[in-house]
Amino acid sequence: MKQVYQLLNLIIFLFVVQFLGCKKDPPSYPVGSNAYVNSWILDSLRRYYLWNESLPKKINMDQEPQLFFKSLLHANDRFSYMVNPGDPGSLPKSNRNQFGFDYSTLSTADGKLVFAVVKYVYEDSPASRNGLKRGDYISKINGQQLTTANAAELQKQLLTAEKGRLTLAAFENNSLKDIRTVELNKGMLLEQPILRETFRLNAKTIAYLYINDFSPGIAQSAISDFTVLKNENIDALVLDLRYNPGGQVAEAAGIAGLISGLPDDTPFITYTGNKNGGRKTESIGQSASSDGTLQYKQIVENSLKLKQVYILTGTTTASAAEVLINNLKPYVNVVTIGEKTRGKDEASFVIKDMQPLKTVPWEMHPIIYKLSNALGAGDYANGILPQYDVNELEALPLKVLPSLDDPLIQHAIALIEGNRSQDKQRASKRSPLNSLRILTDSRREQTDQDMLHLSN
Repeated sequence: MKQVYQLLNLIIFLFVVQFLGCKKDPPSYPVGSNAYVNSWILDSLRRYYLWNESLPKKINMDQEPQLFFKSLLHANDRFSYMVNPGDPGSLPKSNRNQFGFDYSTLSTADGKLVFAVVKYVYEDSPASRNGLKRGDYISKINGQQLTTANAAELQKQLLTAEKGRLTLAAFENNSLKDIRTVELNKGMLLEQPILRETFRLNAKTIAYLYINDFSPGIAQSAISDFTVLKNENIDALVLDLRYNPGGQVAEAAGIAGLISGLPDDTPFITYTGNKNGGRKTESIGQSASSDGTLQYKQIVENSLKLKQVYILTGTTTASAAEVLINNLKPYVNVVTIGEKTRGKDEASFVIKDMQPLKTVPWEMHPIIYKLSNALGAGDYANGILPQYDVNELEALPLKVLPSLDDPLIQHAIALIEGNRSQDKQRASKRSPLNSLRILTDSRREQTDQDMLHLSN
């Protein structure tokens, strides 16, 4: 089976190379012109794009390529994008890859008090090196006081700047008092490690894992964490995906295998494309090993073989993280706690010029497939609703992860211990700032550029 799957992948790869690099009928436009690039874009989308039948008939081929690409996208397409690796201006931008942190801007109902809350700070990032931490309050960005009118614009400024200045504040009598200023310079962001903790509470051993994203190799690196947890004979696992925007389907399948220990031939995911792409189903072994970073045998040997898992979700939980939730459900009791997820039940792969001497510098990431699990369940474009609706912002200040005072972790442990009285305790600790509403969320607003990639 493995050899057949590898051969199929090779055939697909060679077809893509042939299609993109050796067209039978090259466009009759000057190489390097907008029309030349746009012809390549259009031909590719006609072949692979999920909504290829909706492509317009009359098209202005002289547009700037990125604008041309966007003009072709279906109204329901929130996630396809295109970049030129040689042009930094075309690359997706976010607070996390600029400075290494994410935040939400909050406002009281009357709009008189507006401030930002730092939700996550990446290790060894410009933000962490300048002392920024989860739970910090921000009153000003680049010297401007946050208001309901300028919150979105100040977010855009951070996305496009090489530098940023944050004024941190503390609450005194429900009002903000500035305490210090943090100067940030754009810097390199490294892959984030898995965060692991074990809680021993009332004769139960409860494991906690935070996974930041499903970048290539994360399942391989997680094997050591799962081995430790296996040796600790844990009673339950809490998997924190509240800020996980996705990544590779292979990595999600690998983590699913480490949780469940499913045999490698267990049906895991179905891809449904246009009439050219058709429909195909992969086993968990095929999916997990498809990017070449591990052998599924390693997964089974180190798996926890759990029948139940508690997964923490948020509004930025997306793509591969949602696949993990949805596609474990046929085999494991998945208990979700948090907020409704982003809603990305689709997948893409990279399309680029494969010729030795490239004539097209762009790379497309169009939506190719709709996704479903082994039972045919999918269709969560509006997000996956949690079984237990818990908003982490109900208990400010945010606690450093993992903390037993974090509302999501606290609720998971209450469920594990069968102690529902903690719901009342949680309610009593809610923020004294009533009716807070989110004006901006830096992670959510950039999730559109975090794709669930197929491994060709």
